[in-house]
Amino acid sequence: MKFNYLLILRYILVNAVGVAFLLAIISQGYLEKALDADVTNMILVIIGLFFIGFVIAFSRTLWISKELNYANSQLGFEDSIVKEFLKNSKGLNASSRSNLASSLRIRLATKINHIKFIANTLVILGLIGTVIGFIIALSGVDGSGVSSNPEEVSKMVSTLISGMSVALYTTLAGSICSVWLNLCYQILSTGANRLLSKIIEIGEVKSSD
Repeated sequence: MKFNYLLILRYILVNAVGVAFLLAIISQGYLEKALDADVTNMILVIIGLFFIGFVIAFSRTLWISKELNYANSQLGFEDSIVKEFLKNSKGLNASSRSNLASSLRIRLATKINHIKFIANTLVILGLIGTVIGFIIALSGVDGSGVSSNPEEVSKMVSTLISGMSVALYTTLAGSICSVWLNLCYQILSTGANRLLSKIIEIGEVKSSD
C-alpha cells in the first residue's frame, strides 16, 4: 500500500533523533552524574513515567497508523473504526453524520489525551524536584557561629551544592522528557486528525452513492 505505516516512520524518525541525543548524554557521563547527584531519586521517577508514556504513545501510533492504512486502502476496512463509522452512519442525514463525527473526534482524543497529561506531569515533577532541591540546600544554612567553624562552613557548602544539584538536574530531566513526549503527542494528534478527516470524507462519499 502506498500509505503503509507512514505515521510509524515519522514517529521512528523523530524518536531516533531523541535516542541519539540521549546516547550523546550518556556517553558524556551526564546522566550518571545527574543520577548520582539526585538524592531524592526524582529523576528515576521522571524517567520511569516518561517510559510509560513513551510505550503508550508507540502503541497508539501503531493503532492510528493501522486505521489510516485501512482508510487509505479503500479495500474492505476489516475490524476498524472506519468500518464501524460507515455502518453507523448508513442512512443518516447530514446533521446526524456530523454528530457521529463529533463523537468519533472525542473518542480519538480520549485515546491520546493521557499522553499529553503525562508530558505535563513530567514538567510538574521537575518543578517539585526543584522545590525539594532548594529545601535541601536551605536546610544546611545556619548563620550561628559558622564563620568561626570551618567544618560547619564545609558542611553547609556541601549541603548547598547537593540541594542545587537536585534542583537543577530534576528540572532539566523533567523538561527534556516532557518536550520529547510532547513531540510524540503532536505526531499522534496529527495522525488522529488525518484519520478523522479521511473517515468523514469516506462517509460523505458513501452517503452520496
